[in-house]
Amino acid sequence: MSKNGFTLIELITTLVILGIISVFALPRLSGAEAFSVTSARDAGLSVARQVQLRAMQQEEPSHSCFALSIAATRMGGSVSSDTCKLGEDENRSDVVDLSDSDVRASGPSSIEYDLLGRPLCGGNSCKITFSQGSASASICANSEGYFYACD
Repeated sequence: MSKNGFTLIELITTLVILGIISVFALPRLSGAEAFSVTSARDAGLSVARQVQLRAMQQEEPSHSCFALSIAATRMGGSVSSDTCKLGEDENRSDVVDLSDSDVRASGPSSIEYDLLGRPLCGGNSCKITFSQGSASASICANSEGYFYACD
């Protein structure tokens, strides 16, 4: 009696091993740039919404204490007037620090909000782009204040 071929158990075992190898090898082949940029964008999206909520909780529109500040290595809440004091040295949840990575942010230098949470970008667009090498991901805000991931 001659045996030609493989048994079902051998085929399933081979497919499972190939699946496990591909799960670990595929991220290494695609590069970490796209993952880092997407992670920074997601963190930035969360921070933009958090600063927006704080701005909406102000009692007077003339005291614009909270604005979203965007720099190449930092994005987050900033104090735009001397009447509101927040320590810059504290561990703040409304800041994305990009100084330890190669990801850079670009966009308007700051975005202020009205009491309804609408961004006051002036003539500038409310688009913040995170980039590293050839990978990039962006955050956009519509005129009513909804922040979303865009490209």
